[in-house]
Amino acid sequence: MLSIFPLLKIDTLSFAVFLTAMATTQSFVDFIPSIFLGVPDEETVLSVLPSHKLLLEGRGMEAVRITALASLYGVIISLAFLPIAFYIVPLAYSAVRMWIVPILAFAIFFLIMREKKRLWALLTFLLSGYLGWTCLHINLSTSDVFLPLFSGLFGLSGLLMGIQAGSRFYPQEDDAKVRLSERGLWRYSFLGAVGGLLVGLLPAMSPSQVGILFQELRAMKERAKIALEELHIREFLTMVASLNTADAMFSIFAVYLMNNPRSGISVIIQELFGRIDIWMLIMLCAVMVVVGGLSYFIHLEIGRMFSRLAGRMNFQRISALGFLLVVAMVFLMTGLFGLLIAMVSMMVGLIPALSGVSRTHAMGCLLLPTLLFFLGV
Repeated sequence: MLSIFPLLKIDTLSFAVFLTAMATTQSFVDFIPSIFLGVPDEETVLSVLPSHKLLLEGRGMEAVRITALASLYGVIISLAFLPIAFYIVPLAYSAVRMWIVPILAFAIFFLIMREKKRLWALLTFLLSGYLGWTCLHINLSTSDVFLPLFSGLFGLSGLLMGIQAGSRFYPQEDDAKVRLSERGLWRYSFLGAVGGLLVGLLPAMSPSQVGILFQELRAMKERAKIALEELHIREFLTMVASLNTADAMFSIFAVYLMNNPRSGISVIIQELFGRIDIWMLIMLCAVMVVVGGLSYFIHLEIGRMFSRLAGRMNFQRISALGFLLVVAMVFLMTGLFGLLIAMVSMMVGLIPALSGVSRTHAMGCLLLPTLLFFLGV
């Protein structure tokens, strides 16, 4: 991304605004592919993505509206957290660094033990972890490693499941309303924003993993083992959508609060400016608010377009086209060796899809190397 800066012929401040706007927009619209692409067979839907369950029920537009609202609420709540974050984040960051190994170990153990098929979950975690550790020790840049690694684990594997499902059409209710109260939307968006702060403090943890931890803790509080995907799918989508947007925002806040960037965009901003000052932080916050409001409507319009096409689109062909495009992108950007990494990663990514465990265990590709790093291995 930094390589395109000279081509844009704009000053560094305008480029920072552009990057912030892009990160905010992406945190909204990246739910569209997860809702409408790579739709699997009904028998494996719970092992792929929770949002697909709503799509198969003809309520894909509800998933779009939930994620749009939750992302927008995530923007509002995250900005409301900012004054508190000035005091809490530096202290919490120091404390987390001291206890990072037991925290990550507990999170890994908890996520695996919540599964009915724990051996498959453990196998997914270990294989993806070994794959990630191996790739990170190859003499390649991180971009040449992460693109094929994540494309295979989460992109190609999901699209292949969509191809395997066969030629199907999924008519949708264009006017599908959100079956979650306004209070519930705010409540789980608030939890998601808190989770976004935690993701910023905990290295290698993904938004969906923190969302699952929060949801499972709630199930324990209710003294019942609740099937997350079956009973709380709307709450989960709300939490993860808000968490995803909050994570994108806190990663930029972290450049000021901790002088420690937590995302690719924030790394570029730090390289351009060093530690940003309070006035630049205020300006970037204003950009997030304006772009967040626009992204809400963009997300709804794109989702509405896909929803209307869902009853006429051949999802097998769409998934096949997406598969070929990702393969071509990986090959053009990382070469034959990158394509090999993507194919191996895809095989590992198919394990949770076929075994019925959560795909979040494939985040072992980052969690295990991070854990080993802090253990000094």
